[in-house]
Amino acid sequence: MEVNVTKRIVTQVWDRYCPVVVNSSGRIKADWVIVDGHQEKHPGGSYYLEWRENGRRKRLSVGRDATVAFNSQIRKIKELEARAEGLEVQVPKDDPNRFQLRSAMADFLEEIKLSRQAKTWQGYKVSLTYFQQSCDKKCVDEIQRIDLLRFCAFLRDRKKLAPRTVFNKFTCVMTFLEAQGLPKLLGKNDRPRYVETEVEIFEDDQLTDLYCVCSLYHRMLYDFLLMTGFREQEAMYLTWENVRFGANIVEMRWKPQFHWSPKAYKEREVPVPDELLEALEIYRKSLPARRAAPGALVFSTRSGRPDTHMIRALKRNANKAELNPEDFWLHKFRATFATTHLRAGVDLKTVMAWMGQTTMDSIIRYLKPARRDEVIHKVNSSFTGPTFANRKRVNGQSLAVG
Repeated sequence: MEVNVTKRIVTQVWDRYCPVVVNSSGRIKADWVIVDGHQEKHPGGSYYLEWRENGRRKRLSVGRDATVAFNSQIRKIKELEARAEGLEVQVPKDDPNRFQLRSAMADFLEEIKLSRQAKTWQGYKVSLTYFQQSCDKKCVDEIQRIDLLRFCAFLRDRKKLAPRTVFNKFTCVMTFLEAQGLPKLLGKNDRPRYVETEVEIFEDDQLTDLYCVCSLYHRMLYDFLLMTGFREQEAMYLTWENVRFGANIVEMRWKPQFHWSPKAYKEREVPVPDELLEALEIYRKSLPARRAAPGALVFSTRSGRPDTHMIRALKRNANKAELNPEDFWLHKFRATFATTHLRAGVDLKTVMAWMGQTTMDSIIRYLKPARRDEVIHKVNSSFTGPTFANRKRVNGQSLAVG
């Protein structure tokens, strides 16, 4: 059975898994890998075992130590050979080379940090921390179905998390376990569930009351989110050069200078109304020259840094307006943007492109609030006419209320 050892390293272009260098005795030469046919020393990164089962490649992290990686390779080869002969294999409980859960999590989080956005890494970090708090197992291969069920209960009962949040954090942990090459542990109905709630949008009176207590900066921010459908971080890293005043377009672009990439790594352009551009022009003139420069952030702190407190400020403004802060969140502006365009007759695919959505299902959910007024009118119309009017009288007495 062939089991290879690779090491994940960081190159100038991307992260990659490179074959390790072995010495004359067949053992792994610590920190040395083969990159494009040349031997190079890379102290950082983790070692991985790679093998195939049923035609599919399997990859398992085995830590940063070359000796542990070599011993893990030998053990995995023997394990696969034994299984091929129909023998049952059990890993000894006292094996010092078994991969520790804490180390596996650290390696996994390092990979996420290198390959994903900071917000994604933070989400995985919190999820794995909660899992450690709920699970008393020390090694990856000790984890069983009961540990995952207890994790769900821990999130629900101890952390008091909402069902949707429980589902998200559980999914993060399952992604981690799958990356460790663990077999399927869950039954069909073991995964946590949540009720898919209806899309909520802002009503005119809510925004009117909110705007009455807002500064020029926040009124401008909320108008921008409302009329572009931008996500929080897309607005956070927007620069003035992305606002094309002459073309009525706002661009969502990759920002390497801020180490930020858009969701799904896709850029886009969104057409905007004159009203928004006129307001942006007034707002820009109120800023100091350095914050109004083409490369400056449109929505920033006084020092010109990204505004990372948009949601906190929105809740605070809602409180100030004597509104329920629980009814105000940034994504609600995005939902209102989609619903407003759909009500106006813009087709689904166009709205999907403006919002940067990748599937039709992600945009169809906004159709229900968009069609609400039309549906109510049709329902009222359906139950009119002589047939239903006669039902309002029984024995000559009217059943009409009021």
